[in-house]
Amino acid sequence: MAHILVPTDFSENAYNALFYATRLYPNEECIITLVHSFESLFSTNTSRIDIGRNEQLYDELERAAFDKLDTLKHEITLDSEGISLVIDMVTSAQPLYKIVNKLIINTNIDVVVMGTKGSSGMREIFLGSQTVKLIKKIKPVPVFVVPQSATFQAPTKVAYATDLKIDYAQYPLEIIKEIIRTHKSKLYITHIYNQMSPGQTVETNYRKLKHKLEDVSYTTHWLSSITKMEDALGVFINEHDINLLVLMYHKNGFLKKLFNKSFVDKLSFHSEIPLLILPESF
Repeated sequence: MAHILVPTDFSENAYNALFYATRLYPNEECIITLVHSFESLFSTNTSRIDIGRNEQLYDELERAAFDKLDTLKHEITLDSEGISLVIDMVTSAQPLYKIVNKLIINTNIDVVVMGTKGSSGMREIFLGSQTVKLIKKIKPVPVFVVPQSATFQAPTKVAYATDLKIDYAQYPLEIIKEIIRTHKSKLYITHIYNQMSPGQTVETNYRKLKHKLEDVSYTTHWLSSITKMEDALGVFINEHDINLLVLMYHKNGFLKKLFNKSFVDKLSFHSEIPLLILPESF
């Protein structure tokens, strides 16, 4: 039974992420925990003098949040007829990352699924929005980022873009293999390499990666960095109709290089397909 955490601010893009989450594991019962933080409302309206008023405000905001979460629960249940779901609801005035971390530790969260506002929203994510802050601050766990404008497609064509700097003997890739098995996906391993400086560890780590994925089928694609890496990856995704891009966030790694304005401005496909962001360890 998969346990998926979905933060929500009750926006359209948050609902799109929730809808995507309900379809990740359609063949098994899933627990989805809806999480809402009313931190900003509470801190804005808190009185430093009237402590009793603060307690009353907290109760009012908590009740309002639970009412909205309950409405959201009924809405997604109606939209997920035939899918076995258990939906929990959590709300608090704590910062979102603190709520998420507690849930990850105490309830064995498998993945987090978050929404974004599409191409302009993706630009904000890469430049430091709440989503990327959450990725950096929460305990290591895979995070799906779902654009608002994305029409749901099962992740049947998955591209994993890697710099091959990770020692894959120590790195779990079960989340990728679960997606592949569940959706009978085709997996594309892509590595954008520098012809002038290919790196001594690439071949060693590639062998370890192949060993890690020996129980699933995939194809490997070596993309030259003669052109800019964002262009090479964008062309590949468009040519192969990729509907889920997997990236790894680790210090000085491939994803960190991609988190810059030039890259985001040019990745028009980011307004179309979700990302799965893997932590370096989890």
